Amino acid sequence: MSTPEQQASDGPRRVVRAPERGLLGGVCVGLGEHLGIPVPAVRLMFAALASWRLLGVVTYFLLWLLLPRAAEDAESPGLAAATRRGLRTKATKQTVRDAAPHLGEAAAIAMVGGGLAWLVQWFGWGMPDAWFTIGILLAAGATLVWWQADRSSASGIDLSRGPLGLIEPLVRHWTTVLSLVVGLLSVAVAIGMITTMIPGVGDVGRTLLAIGLAVAALFLLTGPWLLRVRRAFTVAREDKLISDARADMAAHLHDSVLQTLALIQRQAQDSAEVVRLARRQERELREWLYGEGIPAETLKAALTSAAQDVEDNFAVTVESVVVGDVELDARLAELVRAAREAMWNAAKHSGAPAVDVYAEVEEDGVTIFVRDRGSGFDVEAIPEGRMGIERSIMERVRRHHGVARIRSSAETGTEVMLEMKR
Repeated sequence: MSTPEQQASDGPRRVVRAPERGLLGGVCVGLGEHLGIPVPAVRLMFAALASWRLLGVVTYFLLWLLLPRAAEDAESPGLAAATRRGLRTKATKQTVRDAAPHLGEAAAIAMVGGGLAWLVQWFGWGMPDAWFTIGILLAAGATLVWWQADRSSASGIDLSRGPLGLIEPLVRHWTTVLSLVVGLLSVAVAIGMITTMIPGVGDVGRTLLAIGLAVAALFLLTGPWLLRVRRAFTVAREDKLISDARADMAAHLHDSVLQTLALIQRQAQDSAEVVRLARRQERELREWLYGEGIPAETLKAALTSAAQDVEDNFAVTVESVVVGDVELDARLAELVRAAREAMWNAAKHSGAPAVDVYAEVEEDGVTIFVRDRGSGFDVEAIPEGRMGIERSIMERVRRHHGVARIRSSAETGTEVMLEMKR
């Protein structure tokens, strides 16, 4: 847990709940830490409010539903990278229960709340006894079901398995099943009491009322599950965005920085050439970091700039022909980057004195061909993890819903076809 000074430096603190350190949903722990109030005092406040018309119970459940769970501390990038590479094992994080109530504290709060509720009901300031009982049954049922929603979060939800991925974490222990059954029975008894207490309603009306209350209770009990599924989808979407951003960064580093470092190593004896390459790479990297990876507004200009860049670094001629033109958007910019990588590979590995680039802009898409008359290679024998072909060309185009094909032989050389629909 961060110190107050660290929290102040990180900006405004969000109100979160910590069920692993609380008695029920961790609402009192979250409010106490956010407001700087002792957690037992917050619990007593809710117990006192619950004694009058169950106001504290309703407030607690609303906060339980609306407040997000406290997120786990993020692992540092260096440790996470070492874990992914197998250089360290992922340590099991021990749950800290320093704010969890002791049995005596929980019993004392329960007795204070129960005594206050009895006094309020005895003096006639509260709800009718029947409705008070119904409220207690509904609260007990919702507590048991919602509590299991928090407990099952440690096992995780596998949405790819459909309903089983949501149900299986609930039935791994008999106490979970028992809690759910008791909670559902408690809510069912409350619904039955409500339908029998309302006067002037016929059998059909009572049946419709019972169905309506059952549907409402279903939404009440499944509220945490629905929110968790929604948050799971949000997390999956964020992970996808992060993964794509990491892949784009890796491809760019391979296309520019790593290749420039290889050229610098080859030209190590020529200090002037090394300085030129370093300055050019610094300029390109700054442009990419500020969102100007390809400083061109049209496809033709971008391809021309990429061809010139290849000619500046290798003793080859790049002949480019572009039929038609179109404004460059984010997807087409990635297509140009893939074409640039294909030109770079041809200039670096084919041994051909020239590289031909042909691009055609049609109404429904753009197609680019990069061809050389060099030595060629075996496409099926590409080593696994070869960044230049797999990441910078094939995966980059597929990630932006395009098509990439490579044909190569020792007799005809290599041809890379890149296609992207608009």
